[in-house]
Amino acid sequence: MFRVVLVDDEEPVRALIGITLGLDRHFSVVGEASDGEQAVTLVNLQHPDAVVLDLMMPKGGGMDAIPRIRICSPETKIVVFSALAADQMSDEAMAKGAHAYIEKSRFSTDLPDVLQRLCSATCA
Repeated sequence: MFRVVLVDDEEPVRALIGITLGLDRHFSVVGEASDGEQAVTLVNLQHPDAVVLDLMMPKGGGMDAIPRIRICSPETKIVVFSALAADQMSDEAMAKGAHAYIEKSRFSTDLPDVLQRLCSATCA
């Protein structure tokens, strides 16, 4: 089972992602954070297999958190999960160290598959 941390400033979004991932026996949500600062702290404590990270949040957004997460937990796969179109932000997110970029509108179809692929490649 792959351990995942969810990071989004909207609790209903975190709940929906958690429910979606909970339907798949491959994932266990081991923590939630509502901003970039909490995300870095939580990932540093949990060292999850993956983190699903929103970009637009208070107290240090996801873009600022990406390199900090890479430093404190280099094996953790970072999946950016944003309302911003991929063509707007994916290049920057990937350059900072994200492993994948998924638009929120595509989470139910893409997120479980992307997490499974990333974690199976190196987390198994």
